[in-house]
Amino acid sequence: MNPVLRMSLPWIGGAAVLMAIGAGGILYGSKRYDEGAVKANADHAMAELNEFKTQTGRLAGIAATFETSAAALREAQPKIIERYTRVEVQSPLPAGCRIDAGRPQHINEAGRLANSAGQLGPAVPAGTRGDQR
Repeated sequence: MNPVLRMSLPWIGGAAVLMAIGAGGILYGSKRYDEGAVKANADHAMAELNEFKTQTGRLAGIAATFETSAAALREAQPKIIERYTRVEVQSPLPAGCRIDAGRPQHINEAGRLANSAGQLGPAVPAGTRGDQR
């Protein structure tokens, strides 16, 4: 065997071992990186699901509160809603979309009665005209 080759064989073997260790380290690091990316994506998805769950619960609470308020208003003052609906059906807005003379009065009175129904005290003031047009 050649003496130069005999002297360089331990160095070549050591370099091969170091390259194998380096390649193993790179592969191990790549595997750990991929696992970390998968875990980070799963954590992010879980956080989004938790946020969605929180917002869904919040919106469900708002919807329940709104439905309770609407039901209470319907029970307390069904005449206001029925009256406004009847006025809208009997005399819809003209084609030119000009408001007739009596409509603003009915709209204002219905709004005033609805606002007073939401306050503490009597639901309908004593001086209202009732269900007349």
